[in-house]
Amino acid sequence: MSKQGILLLLFLPFVFNFAISTLIGWMAAYTAYKRGLKPEQIGREAMLAIFTYNFYWSILQVGFGLYAAKLMGGWTELKRYYSKDDLLDPRSLLLTLLLVVFSQGVIMGLQFVTAMLSYGGWETYYRIWRDLVSRLPLFSKIYLVAIAPFTAGIFEEIIWRLFGITSLEKYMSPRKANLIQALAFAVWHGFSLHTIATFIIGYVYGLIFIKRRKLLLLTTAHVITDIIGFSHLLSIQ
Repeated sequence: MSKQGILLLLFLPFVFNFAISTLIGWMAAYTAYKRGLKPEQIGREAMLAIFTYNFYWSILQVGFGLYAAKLMGGWTELKRYYSKDDLLDPRSLLLTLLLVVFSQGVIMGLQFVTAMLSYGGWETYYRIWRDLVSRLPLFSKIYLVAIAPFTAGIFEEIIWRLFGITSLEKYMSPRKANLIQALAFAVWHGFSLHTIATFIIGYVYGLIFIKRRKLLLLTTAHVITDIIGFSHLLSIQ
């Protein structure tokens, strides 16, 4: 596969995510505007709509992930990276725990900065999220905790760490390949301070993949991190 083709596959999920979320958000914003809501209420209605119909995340993750896996050689090739021995070593379990703690720390740290800079404080930030969470339909809440962490943990690692780094290494150094996949992974999550958090996490995960050449540990840490994160989000009262 050409370098241009690899880059296209790594960044195309962001393009689809941005286009779909923008369409959903603008439709909700237009409806809110027609109802005569205030500008800040219109923004919240757009955010609510995006989180309500966010199951398209998994559709994109699975679709691009399966295609990337096919390009890598299919399940036969994937089995080399998903060896159960990756988690049997006590040191691997410790590394998994450290990755979860590290990822949560980065995410919560950037959320705190976001609350201070964009919302004037943690209390206002939580109040807005409480309102959003209270209005989310049940199917969205179930999706966020029971489905999204697994499709993200499995297929995001396949797309960006496995396919991204392994494929780009044919054209550049592992260090540069890791930098590019981390950037593509970050923008997939949108443009905000959370983008910085996901870049840092993606880069560190990439370093570990380059050293270990295995995915089960990374996938496990990714799934646990997302379950904790989404569960915390939905538990805000």
